[in-house]
Amino acid sequence: MDFQRLVREERARRKQEKAAASDPPAPPQSSAAANSTSQDAITTTPLRVWTKRSELEREPFAVGGIAGVYYVPEWLSEDEEQAILERVYAVPDDNSVWVKLKHRRLQMWGGDVKAPFRAEPLPAWLLQIVQALVDAKVFCEAQRPNHALINEYGVGEGILPHEDGPSYFPLVAIVSTGAESTVTFEPHRRWLESASKNSDGAAGDENALSSGRRSFRLARRSLLLFTGDAYTKYLHSIDGVEAGKRVSLTIRHVSL
Repeated sequence: MDFQRLVREERARRKQEKAAASDPPAPPQSSAAANSTSQDAITTTPLRVWTKRSELEREPFAVGGIAGVYYVPEWLSEDEEQAILERVYAVPDDNSVWVKLKHRRLQMWGGDVKAPFRAEPLPAWLLQIVQALVDAKVFCEAQRPNHALINEYGVGEGILPHEDGPSYFPLVAIVSTGAESTVTFEPHRRWLESASKNSDGAAGDENALSSGRRSFRLARRSLLLFTGDAYTKYLHSIDGVEAGKRVSLTIRHVSL
């Protein structure tokens, strides 16, 4: 599933629609200045509440059954969660930063993930979260996160099994806010069939595939990390939200 291609196609469609429409009259200078100020505020305003993080010892938060998955409940305080949601929704609905996809809408910060990658500055409030992940030694300085996807899921909206792929350093941090959902990790079929061949060379069956599946709840304010086998040998998916709106921050380092 190529999310970057979907985003680029949606943006191209918007440009075509805008070009086909008649040009609107130029706004008064005061209105243009206000719009510029508003756009600056989106990228320069920090979180109103944030606490510096210390080193996170991962092993107590390891999820059994899959190497490389860690789940940290209550990584955010309630005030920090609210501060993040305030910055997400400071972007107006009609701002081009929001991209509507079939089962969710998203904001993409840091630039288009394509070679050659041209990194764009992250908003101030996202830099605070990035620094917290570095301070917690989730990411090292050499792979400091430089990209973030903010996904908004309404009731019934989720995402199908997918992999993040080779464009990123193989470590993902997902911060969940707003509502709960369920994440599922399941083995790549190609890896499982290869790994489960018996001595006669027969391919593994569907029972082997399902036995490698692991699901668990993603609570509000939690931090999910996955790396290693979980990144390279498993797909992950998010079930449809049952109530409310879930806003997730997927934070990674683009390594193109």
